[in-house]
Amino acid sequence: MKEKILGFLKEDGLTVGIILALVIGYFVLRTPGDSFESLGELEAQLAQGRPTVVQFYSNRCSICLTSKPRVDQLERDIADQADMLRLDVRAAPGNQLAYRWQVSGLPTFFVLNGEGEIVHRQSGSPKTDEIRAWVNTLSELGN
Repeated sequence: MKEKILGFLKEDGLTVGIILALVIGYFVLRTPGDSFESLGELEAQLAQGRPTVVQFYSNRCSICLTSKPRVDQLERDIADQADMLRLDVRAAPGNQLAYRWQVSGLPTFFVLNGEGEIVHRQSGSPKTDEIRAWVNTLSELGN
């Protein structure tokens, strides 16, 4: 029995190691997201008087997973100026809002002013400097 296990590890150890690394990486990089009971609750949050960055994502999206550390840093950087919401497109109301805002690729980021109006939209790998600049502009305008 011991010989079979050692033989397996010699032959397939690299494959097992890669799979294990991928599983661990997935659990480290996946985004838990924000949860709202309804679309109305989500919309109320967006119009609460503070600029907001909204990220539409899926934990099945490779770009979403690999860009998570940069998005986490962006959230820390803008915390004093804006809120950040992460909405999973596979869960309602994130799916409903993504449909309404015509999100066709992931990840997609929106920057909203304090009244909940969209002032910037960006799809694909996040350009965090650009998002940060929009938040700074809204903060300077007191919006």
